[in-house]
Amino acid sequence: MTTTVSFDRVSDIYDATRGFPPGISEQVTDFILNLVSPTADTKFYETGIGTGRIAVPIAKKGYSYTGVDVSEKMLAELHRKLEGVSHKLIAIKGDATALPFDNNSFDVALVVLVFHLISAWKQALAEIRRVLKPGGILLYTHGYASSVSASSEVNAQRWEFNEYWKAILEGYGHSLPRYGATEEEVLAELEAQGATLETEIAVQWRVEDTVSKLIENQENKIPSAAWSIPDNIFPHAIQDLRNWALERYGSLDYILPQQREFKIIVVRNWA
Repeated sequence: MTTTVSFDRVSDIYDATRGFPPGISEQVTDFILNLVSPTADTKFYETGIGTGRIAVPIAKKGYSYTGVDVSEKMLAELHRKLEGVSHKLIAIKGDATALPFDNNSFDVALVVLVFHLISAWKQALAEIRRVLKPGGILLYTHGYASSVSASSEVNAQRWEFNEYWKAILEGYGHSLPRYGATEEEVLAELEAQGATLETEIAVQWRVEDTVSKLIENQENKIPSAAWSIPDNIFPHAIQDLRNWALERYGSLDYILPQQREFKIIVVRNWA
């Protein structure tokens, strides 16, 4: 059975909790357009279009943009953003593993923060390849996980916090779920299919959250990984996290910074 995680439950807070800081969205949009040098005839496609944080800025510039998402509520948020705006954007509820489009329909395809949530990601990838025109470009962004690592001095304490939360849950017999692919698996599959890959960093930014805010995010089940934590252990695990954090950092107002980057893998010679 294919598992695809829907974000219906957080559609109303998705942009507030996962959106870009002011000014970052514009930089991402400009970077993407500079990468692909679109013409008036260029057709964009996106798997997991969500609330349109990538799609809407591009569509507002007049380009043809099509996307699918499993979440009706996320799509409703997207359509609200386009009210009163002239555009050529079509966003429909659909299955990433069985796209309702003809072969060779699009010039540029995008996948942003999606394949870790789709168990049948290889089929979703095959569908993108099918609907891309020969010579088409895939822009792939797996997630921010690679920017939260112990190897970065800036991110070391955030990494420690996340790892300790996992350890607490494992102590209660619960491992955070893995639904789909790792970035390494996707890139290996693309290379095996003959694609050439180029890594581009569109933009970098820094976020500063207090320990209290990070605990609150878990308590409110904002991260999708938190949705699977059983109710009978959840409050105990949160209290354990709070107790540990207070002892570790001395105050819940302690700030754990994080350096983030929007990394794009440019996939060519594939479709």
